[in-house]
Amino acid sequence: MWVLRRRETAEKTKDRDSCGCTKLVVFCNAPDDNPFMAGAFHGVTEADSIINVGVSGPGVVKKALESVRGADFETLCETIKRTAFKVTRVGQLVAQEASRKMGVPFGILDLSLAPTPAIGDSVADILREIGVEHPGAPGTTAALALLNDQVKKGGVMASSAVGGLSGAFIPVSEDQGMIDAVDAGALTIEKLEAMTCVCSVGLDMIAIPGDTPASAISGIIADEAAIGMVNQKTTAVRLIPVIGKGVGETVEFGGLLGHGPIMPVNGSSCTDFVERGGRIPAPIYSFKN
Repeated sequence: MWVLRRRETAEKTKDRDSCGCTKLVVFCNAPDDNPFMAGAFHGVTEADSIINVGVSGPGVVKKALESVRGADFETLCETIKRTAFKVTRVGQLVAQEASRKMGVPFGILDLSLAPTPAIGDSVADILREIGVEHPGAPGTTAALALLNDQVKKGGVMASSAVGGLSGAFIPVSEDQGMIDAVDAGALTIEKLEAMTCVCSVGLDMIAIPGDTPASAISGIIADEAAIGMVNQKTTAVRLIPVIGKGVGETVEFGGLLGHGPIMPVNGSSCTDFVERGGRIPAPIYSFKN
């Protein structure tokens, strides 16, 4: 999938029950040059007009890995890296040609593996091909870290303009494989949070019960922001409280936003924590030297 845009508008939801549900996106350490929804805002450090291109091909990577099924980690990693190199090189050619024809400067090339609801366009399927039965199984975080690292290594060699987020996205509603993992009971919000330590962005396109307390949502956002600050990486939370629906039900958004199951949120309260007020001091990094 090629993403070439200055802005993107989501399609109207197909499900009347979900109309009006809030899509809340919160970023920590957000980059200015991210062409992917929902973080495709125009940063103050950018030119007035610029082309940022997102290159994505989960299906291509998955297909390449089918040819080395059962091989050792070195062969697995080399295959991902070579595939990312080829996809990125083509993406750079597309970006340069678009820049030339439109008369707009070329900014960056984002290597992020962004899934869609289409069959065969799933990051979850890549993780399965690497060797986990379902995303969420033991070993999932390691498999995702391996995938991200090799995609970046291959992409950086193919282009001198790599930027944005450049890693694997793990949205729930936009990836049929992730939806299947939730339905199988293998994938929870807590496991997704652990996976965000090694992937692009964070908790993405997760539908939660409409009656989820505001304090619980605040706590989830705080947890993800802490991961971003301590690890000096971009993290985000894109939660969708679906009014009138609860765990076990599904919601349909339509188009690239897909559909998804309503996922349970930990019922233990964090109200006393989030209502303290003030702000958490910035973390210290100097003792890592």
